[in-house]
Amino acid sequence: MIHRLKLDFIFPCNYAVTVLEAAPPVHPVEKLHHYPLELEEGDRSGAYLRIVPHQSGSAWYGFFALGFESDQVVNAVCSCPDPDSMCSIVGGYAYVVKAEDPARWFPIEQRPVVDLRADLESGLLLFAGFTAISALAREGLRWSTGRLSWEGITITEVGNGRLQGRGWDAMSDKEVDFEVDLLTGKHSGGAGPGAHR
Repeated sequence: MIHRLKLDFIFPCNYAVTVLEAAPPVHPVEKLHHYPLELEEGDRSGAYLRIVPHQSGSAWYGFFALGFESDQVVNAVCSCPDPDSMCSIVGGYAYVVKAEDPARWFPIEQRPVVDLRADLESGLLLFAGFTAISALAREGLRWSTGRLSWEGITITEVGNGRLQGRGWDAMSDKEVDFEVDLLTGKHSGGAGPGAHR
């Protein structure tokens, strides 16, 4: 069971979230939802949250399955560009859920998430994996980059409509710079298998 989830509510939100220390009691009204829906044997560890929508819908509990037990991955609960959606990241596995309708959810493809950035200027929540980056906007997933690194990404700056960082190039055994357009997700630079330098 994971108890240390960083709370990060930079974007305005229409709900309240509480991280629970243990499984919630059986409750006839506040139902427990699992993410993912079908739990595997290895999905027995994770985090329990209680979500209370402010405008419509009932309070509910969520169990979010653990991805990896590692200090290298993100463990957080955060608000999203859509004020009615929340994101839970447990062991690097990110789940975006509508607070008023827990049946409406989707996973973020970067698994595990190793860096999380909120950029208010562009209205994006950015999820960095080991080789690529995905961006969540108010309307949902906006883009995912192509491969930026053989293995390992370092974000150095986000702002003025662009994201800058470094990725590891196995051919030269060094980190190379890349830049991502925050509007489109198109990138220049970086490295990866099949990239011609």
